[in-house]
Amino acid sequence: MSSEKWLLLYLSQLGGLFLEAAPYLLLGLLLAGLLRVFVSEDWLSRHLGGHTLKGALKAALLGLPLPLCSCGVLPAAVGLYRAGAGLPATFAFLVATPQTSADAILLAYGLLGGVFALAYPLSALWVALWVALAVRFLVGESPSPSTPLAACACCAAETSHQHTFGERVWTSLLYAVEELLADLSRPLAVGFLLAALVALILPPGLAERLSAHGLVYPAMILVGLPLYVCATASIPLAYTLLLKGFSPGAVLVFLVTGPATNLTSITVLSRLFGLRTVTLYLLALILAALTAGLALDTLFPGLSAKVSPSAPEGPSLLNTLSAALLALLLLREILWKPLWKDREPGCACQS
Repeated sequence: MSSEKWLLLYLSQLGGLFLEAAPYLLLGLLLAGLLRVFVSEDWLSRHLGGHTLKGALKAALLGLPLPLCSCGVLPAAVGLYRAGAGLPATFAFLVATPQTSADAILLAYGLLGGVFALAYPLSALWVALWVALAVRFLVGESPSPSTPLAACACCAAETSHQHTFGERVWTSLLYAVEELLADLSRPLAVGFLLAALVALILPPGLAERLSAHGLVYPAMILVGLPLYVCATASIPLAYTLLLKGFSPGAVLVFLVTGPATNLTSITVLSRLFGLRTVTLYLLALILAALTAGLALDTLFPGLSAKVSPSAPEGPSLLNTLSAALLALLLLREILWKPLWKDREPGCACQS
């Protein structure tokens, strides 16, 4: 195959994925921004306190829709721990939050279907509770220092005050575009680029060969654990893996282990909580991911056959407009902002 033909095929794969995902990504960003503004940090910390499994369940449920990756969740989880959250709640939040988010769930529904979109957050909750159980019963609880949190999610003021509904909605939009998309833009772009590449380079029979030797789940774990990929960026990769013949359970194992942790977060957590705690955390994470994958393959053996590429007819107007808007926003974050930042004149005086 000539390089020109290969490039055209690659761009076709990339464009198809992007058009399919864009509306769900934009809607998810909006919902994530609303969550950030309308759910305060003080409210979160009050519901994560204590060292009980009830607190861990609350932490996992509250963390599921939040738009934080495995590195971004670290300061949030440590902040909650220092604000009085117990170790089980801290690790439940630490595991559940990066595995999924409001935008990732919507994207999973758009690309992978309703069954997978439901199994995805339920598996994240299952894994978080397994990790919390391991920490609760196998690791001693240590007291956590208390530090004050900002009372206002809109302006980070330390005293409580009121904002109008319009101000809060505007703040949520600013957060979605200026902060959340700024964090997501590069990993999201890499996720789309990798997904299109995987669609072209993976041989059609790889999934069957790995499954025949019982290696498909371990392969997903080995790929997912050290990899830095956010929940939203992992969905296009999961879509490609399903199209390449990997079972839904194997793909779910990747979705659970990939966003949940990476080498950077493992290193930081080892320094904060100790090697023994982090080892138990990883073992519980792997065990829970395997059981979730096996359960999905057992309960829905034909799910992968229901996932198929988009129809060959042209994209809808909604998909086209959403893709154009999302592309402009991503280009603004990846190219435009750094370019203008470099061109900003520095201060001529020295203080």
